[in-house]
Amino acid sequence: MYGNCYTFNDKNSSNLWISSVPGVNNGLSLTLRTEQNDFIPLLSTVTGARVMVHERDEPAFMDDAGFNLRPGVETSISMSKEAVDRLGGDYGDCTKNGSEVPVENLYNTKYTQQVCIHSCFQESMIKECGCAYIFYPRPEGVEFCDYKKHNSWGYCYYKLQDAFSSDRLGCFTKCRKPCSVTIYKLSASYSQWPSVTSQDWVFQMLSRQNNYTIKNKRDGVAKLNIFFKELNYKSNSESPSVTMVTLLSNLGSQWSLWFGSSVLSVVEMAELIFDLLVITFLMLLRRFRSRYWSPGRGGRGTQEVASTPATSLPSSSCPYQASSSSFPPDPAISPALSAPPPAYSTLGPHPAPTGLAEASASAHAPGEP
Repeated sequence: MYGNCYTFNDKNSSNLWISSVPGVNNGLSLTLRTEQNDFIPLLSTVTGARVMVHERDEPAFMDDAGFNLRPGVETSISMSKEAVDRLGGDYGDCTKNGSEVPVENLYNTKYTQQVCIHSCFQESMIKECGCAYIFYPRPEGVEFCDYKKHNSWGYCYYKLQDAFSSDRLGCFTKCRKPCSVTIYKLSASYSQWPSVTSQDWVFQMLSRQNNYTIKNKRDGVAKLNIFFKELNYKSNSESPSVTMVTLLSNLGSQWSLWFGSSVLSVVEMAELIFDLLVITFLMLLRRFRSRYWSPGRGGRGTQEVASTPATSLPSSSCPYQASSSSFPPDPAISPALSAPPPAYSTLGPHPAPTGLAEASASAHAPGEP
């Protein structure tokens, strides 16, 4: 799409260009020939060059993150590095290496969201059109689209591109953000180059160095300077706002604030509650035993004995015979009763039956009262 493309400090490069001092004079300086006469009008209507700064193990997507260089202008780009570390799992929707993303990485490079999106589009292209798009890498066993073999692949591509732009393919939903990202923030400054007084000898020097004659003069060259603004970087990392330790600490602080208590107070309160439960249980148990296990004690036991009829008394009880003596029998010689003690409040002197009085009178000798 952009013609000749070059990459400095590629991941496969054996010799790396290293900058150890910040400043415009300690970075990468390029003089580019734009060669407008060689441009293909159907591919691009813009003149100049396009530049992108990216990580060594990431592919360059010029349409997504590049910037243009204007011919006849010196562009100075200062860089500052920024690292972003996101929390995955329950804290955010990101992936560490893309292993859980349901899209195959066709670039065989480090996972990025753009890598995933382009791979997802290529998979949809192969599935719908039967061939691979020429500007994206293809998997093994699949050939690129060719009008000789695939007559309608152009119509299929534009139809698929419309569905991709409206996210009907689901690529933007499937491709999650990486948890660790390195970003280069750029700031640009521009100036006319070369100046009016120096353009003659500048073009002459360029022609001698490269054995190349610049026909269009100012419109045929552009200059680029890329350098580090400062030799440090900014790191933004996410951390849980509330952990288990901070949660317990906040709960303890709120408890102490509203209840004025400490650990000893909580233990004493728990001990008090336990003692109250034990005392309540013992009192209920004692009340239950006195009511149901000892019927001779308490008001209920008295009521039951008082309401028992005389005929239901045990047969072993031996009431003493009535006599003229009003003294009660000696308790020492009274037989032991197996029945519960009677309710004395209901007992009293009863008149003897008539038959028993007559029999007693006839048993006395004549002349006795």
